[in-house]
Amino acid sequence: MKQPGPQYLKTMVETASPVRNIVALYEKCLLHLTRARKSLAAGEIACKAESLRKAMDILFYLDNTLDAAEPEAAQPLHESYQMILAQLSLANSGNSPEALGLAEKWLTGLLEAWQAIAPGGKKTGPGGKYP
Repeated sequence: MKQPGPQYLKTMVETASPVRNIVALYEKCLLHLTRARKSLAAGEIACKAESLRKAMDILFYLDNTLDAAEPEAAQPLHESYQMILAQLSLANSGNSPEALGLAEKWLTGLLEAWQAIAPGGKKTGPGGKYP
């Protein structure tokens, strides 16, 4: 299947609701974590590190865009992102599948919460889960 063109993707992101964009970022982050897990299992350390870097970049972006004017919503998310980032650091430095699995579990929980409030409230992925 051919990938959508850059202009189509740009339009899709610009016209999506803010919640839908957050859901898309979580989904992409989980995709990178899945790749990291598979790379770690295969002993492909450079690929694992690259996938974790990409996932961490997304989490840093999400953390940096939290609305400080809404601390009751932003603070718990900030703390969640920091806990996930700490686990990903452990997964990377210690080649720890346990730390990676914990980060995936927490991020999946956040994704499900965002999906519940997204327009349509529909889960994506097979059964709402990510491989």
